Amino acid sequence: MGMQELDNVSDSVVVIGAGLAGLTAAATAAREKKPVTVVEAHIGGGRARTDERDGYRFNQGPHALYRSGRGWRILRGLKVAHRGHQPPLRGARITHRGELVHLPGAAMGSLLAKLFSASPAKWTGRCAEEWVQSLGGAPEVAELARMVIRVVTYVADHEHMPADLAISQAKLGLRGGVSYLDGGWSTLVDGLASAASSAGAAIRIHESAIGIERCTDGWEVTLAGGEVLSAGAVVVAAGGPDAARRLLPVEPAWPELGPPVTAACLDLGLQRCHPPVVFGLDEPLYLSRHSPPGDLAPEGKAMVHVMRYGARDARLDRTELRTYARLAGIGDDHIVEERFLAGMVVTHLLPGVEHGLAGRPAVEVPGAPGIYLAGDWVGTSGWLADAAMASGQRAGLLAARAPSHRPLRPTLA
Repeated sequence: MGMQELDNVSDSVVVIGAGLAGLTAAATAAREKKPVTVVEAHIGGGRARTDERDGYRFNQGPHALYRSGRGWRILRGLKVAHRGHQPPLRGARITHRGELVHLPGAAMGSLLAKLFSASPAKWTGRCAEEWVQSLGGAPEVAELARMVIRVVTYVADHEHMPADLAISQAKLGLRGGVSYLDGGWSTLVDGLASAASSAGAAIRIHESAIGIERCTDGWEVTLAGGEVLSAGAVVVAAGGPDAARRLLPVEPAWPELGPPVTAACLDLGLQRCHPPVVFGLDEPLYLSRHSPPGDLAPEGKAMVHVMRYGARDARLDRTELRTYARLAGIGDDHIVEERFLAGMVVTHLLPGVEHGLAGRPAVEVPGAPGIYLAGDWVGTSGWLADAAMASGQRAGLLAARAPSHRPLRPTLA
């Protein structure tokens, strides 16, 4: 008697979620010659969506792609093209005690020298505020350090933020810079979807997964309409920890997870250009003109994002952001289109000080071989979109290389 493998779907991969993490996983697995199906409950893109109103392209709040980050390199490897411009920092101002002032050059120079000489590893297990307090020098140095950390991480709670993460991300942002993407972040979504489709992946939108169960060949993903997809491996990239927990067939052995990082965002389409950037020195506020130079507004007009790091009450935050826009010189009569996002999730998990990024859940799910996680809250690499794409890449590779669970049947020799 001989043995012959059954023809089945145990080599296939199902990806749940079509945001940056899920599409990166799908493109990665499909390029490994695996059959891939992506199911997305909505239209795809997640917080990388871009909505257009009367010629203005609205990202989900201010987005910037780190030019030296993991995401940039992953996109290059997947041959996902993207065009963008670096922020126009000439003429940038700061606000201090409710007034517009110039950036204190001497204090900024002192901060940069101390930042680039700092070793993130030496600050493992300590909070960002401890590092700030260690800087010494003029009082403005500490305020500038807090401001820089907010800008590069979107985190205002420095007493609960790992210092090594803050230092590493500040160096990444200041050395390599960022890019404001022409056409908005949906260009990345479209590019990743095209890369996945070109490699053979099938992307199904408005298809909601409601559960995952074991089967003989691996796993079964049940959709809301009753359809069941069988696969040898599943990538769960459907949002944050709560969404993943609802889908997983086992209770994940995660440590106590930190809170999400939030922001209140006021996105303004303007009839003319305004000063490019205003940073809050003593308040967690930010205003930046993303277009021009980025292609997000009609010719001669502008797209400006105003943000509060750490969302509070929606009415309070909206009023504060409108006041901040007026302080920067943006009058109500300048605004053509407006959108306010209350309690926007910037990233689903602020890791604890003790373990830093190592305290985030791993891509592999213990007790569920063949199931993998991807998202901005997963894995030890990257922050924000970099973390989403880095975990998506790793999940896609692991899913494509997962051991086959195909059963064997006897046949006559």
